[in-house]
Amino acid sequence: MKISDIKTRKYEGYIWLSDAETPIVLHEREYDFSKHSEIDNPFIIEALLYAKEESISVTIKHTGKYHIHEIDLKQYSKENFVDIQYLPHRLSGVSKVNFKQLWLPEMEENCNNWEVLKMKALVFTGFELIK
Repeated sequence: MKISDIKTRKYEGYIWLSDAETPIVLHEREYDFSKHSEIDNPFIIEALLYAKEESISVTIKHTGKYHIHEIDLKQYSKENFVDIQYLPHRLSGVSKVNFKQLWLPEMEENCNNWEVLKMKALVFTGFELIK
């Protein structure tokens, strides 16, 4: 997936540009990724985005090249998720950052080839705002 492939949607989350001291914080606001390319400077260092209406989570990391992952939470059962919260870092108006751990069954040879749950992803699911 390329940065320009990310759909314009209403997102909650943040986008941290390489020339910024603080991230752009989105609260149910559209963001158009077509204005970015793979060779832009400033570039997106990191972004965590959640489109609540569609239950889509997008993660962007830049480590010399973009690593973009999109997860459709509707593809999984509620039983596959464990909710977890973290404290924010430089996110204005945010008291907690919400994630879901994605746990999927997998055969494990060290457990007599029984199915065990293994954590496959930590999925961003929005913010808890300061009231």
